[in-house]
Amino acid sequence: MSGTPAPDPHPILVGLFSVGHTPDQAEHAAKTVLEQHARYLANQQRAHFGVGNVPVKAHCAEGCDFCRGVASAADLIDPEVPQP
Repeated sequence: MSGTPAPDPHPILVGLFSVGHTPDQAEHAAKTVLEQHARYLANQQRAHFGVGNVPVKAHCAEGCDFCRGVASAADLIDPEVPQP
């Protein structure tokens, strides 16, 4: 992992979508893209570690702290999972 902080993609997307769109349309488009990407990343994490609703399950037993941590992290990324 690099020491360079990742830029916030939201203002970049709003700027890109602003061309030919109203500010509200640009904001909506940026939010939609970010939410879809977050859901994709969460599902990639779940699939990679074999947790959640994936075809290949994790190697460890039910209740494994590591797998619960991975699933919890994916849930934090996923905008469709209600946050406590």
